[in-house]
Amino acid sequence: MSTPKQTNPNLESLQRRTLRLQRESSREFHYALRRAKKAIADNQAELALHWCRHGAKIAVLSNPGFFCSPEMEQLLSNIGRSRLPSASSPSGTSGGLKRFLHILTVAYDRGGHTRAVSRWIDTCAQHAPSERHSVLLSMQDELPIPAWLVDSVRKGGGEIIELPPEMSWFERAAHMRSRSLEFDAIILHIHPDDPLPNIAFHDRPRPVMFFNHADHLFTLGTGLASVIADVRPVGHDLSLRFRSPDARKVMIPVPLPAPLIDDGPSQSRKADARNSLGLPVDALIALTIGEPYKFTSIFGYSFPAVVQSICKGNSRARVIAIGISRSEPFPGLQRLTGGQFTPVGFVRDRNTLELYYRAADIYLDSFPCTSITSVLDAARHGLPVQRFCNPFQPLMWSDDPALDSVMRGVSTQDEFVAGALRWLQWSDQERTELGSRFRAAVLRDHSGASWKSKWLDPAIRALSLPHGDPGCVEPARPLPGDFSFLGLGRASWAQDWPPGMFVAGAILNTDHVPRSIRISAIMHSIKPLLFDAHGVGNPRQRFRMFAGLVEPFVQNRILSALRKMRRNLNKVKPASGAGGV
Repeated sequence: MSTPKQTNPNLESLQRRTLRLQRESSREFHYALRRAKKAIADNQAELALHWCRHGAKIAVLSNPGFFCSPEMEQLLSNIGRSRLPSASSPSGTSGGLKRFLHILTVAYDRGGHTRAVSRWIDTCAQHAPSERHSVLLSMQDELPIPAWLVDSVRKGGGEIIELPPEMSWFERAAHMRSRSLEFDAIILHIHPDDPLPNIAFHDRPRPVMFFNHADHLFTLGTGLASVIADVRPVGHDLSLRFRSPDARKVMIPVPLPAPLIDDGPSQSRKADARNSLGLPVDALIALTIGEPYKFTSIFGYSFPAVVQSICKGNSRARVIAIGISRSEPFPGLQRLTGGQFTPVGFVRDRNTLELYYRAADIYLDSFPCTSITSVLDAARHGLPVQRFCNPFQPLMWSDDPALDSVMRGVSTQDEFVAGALRWLQWSDQERTELGSRFRAAVLRDHSGASWKSKWLDPAIRALSLPHGDPGCVEPARPLPGDFSFLGLGRASWAQDWPPGMFVAGAILNTDHVPRSIRISAIMHSIKPLLFDAHGVGNPRQRFRMFAGLVEPFVQNRILSALRKMRRNLNKVKPASGAGGV
């Protein structure tokens, strides 16, 4: 695998930072695990649960060098065993697995794994009408449930089960467990740091499948699974190597909607879509979609540089970015390209999103971090899709057998740009032919009866086998020689946290953190608050984060003083190189 052109002068510094962050993540994870054990010894089960969640959150934000923790999962299962009764009803039915409970931590209106659940249920409703699929949401709280998910569950003959926000952790786990006994099998689509299933299903009262939608991250819950279902070959290889040895490892690529008759490319529909969106009919449009953090520059790879190169290379090119707003993360990019780059923010209306797909000539994967669901959707719409395999982060790309059967992704930024410009120079017919090949391959592997028979049915048959029976274990493919886990989590390249404030940032971004864990973050933050010096803006940032941690503990008078100090800091522009508060 070729190495990228090192355009970032701070490349070595970034690599050192990611290594330092990985070590810090590992230390904090094991510290949290030790504190959880101590809490158990002190008969404080709920505090132990919170420490486990904190450790998992840290490991998710920046990979600590491992992808699961049997020790932490066993501790959580022991908590469940001490708090919840063993199953008394028989496991499963004589007629096979027909009633499925899909468990999500939170269902998002914008988010690939929630869409995957909806499409899974839609496919089964059409091709296996005797099955029943319900969804349990364990921590939805006040967030609205997407209407399209409710519709899918209704078509699947099931129900939406939402745990009330006023429930305690153990009440949620108990309710999750009792409802699960009404089903034949459990499918976990949970957040990687969600400890509830380990508690609720401590004795595996029903067969459990873990749908590994976040296959590049540390996860809780895989130790419960009889089957781990990976969405990509590279994630599958990692599961074979590094996840629970007792679980069978299978592939279930992300399901897509069934194709519509007029779903493919059409020049007349393209013109109509552009007119509806107010886009120039004669432009050459490259579409990209992703969360803003997926476009954050790292290790010399720069999305703004890609956009400027494409716009400079073809005056008719227009790069349309969904997920990126005018104000962030690249506020001046539209001006620098003379209007050839158009950030449109998030598009929540599905009909509007369909118009953007139809208006496009080619699709660019979010750069430098993939957004696989959007790539597959673009291919389903008959667009040529340009993908990027980052040599420094080989897990963070759209590794997919259907897409690979048409064309492999590129491994340098120059190749990414050159491929896009080449496609834009092609005739409409040439682009349509390539897009049709992508479309056919993706529909074959990701949609309808063929997806169900090729991928889902074998996985369900594997779920029927006893837990701990691995069956035929396939060998993992060799990983690249320079493979590394560095920087797999967001914190090293997406979160704008000052060095040394990683633990503080993780806690500030977590709801319902107990007092003792918050105090731990305060202690972690004292040294970087007072002594670190890492450039413009960090002193102010460090103080803000420290004040956010301290606020719940101080009296109103002190709190007012802290807020006044913070307001004063906001008024003063820090001098270059300032370091210290």
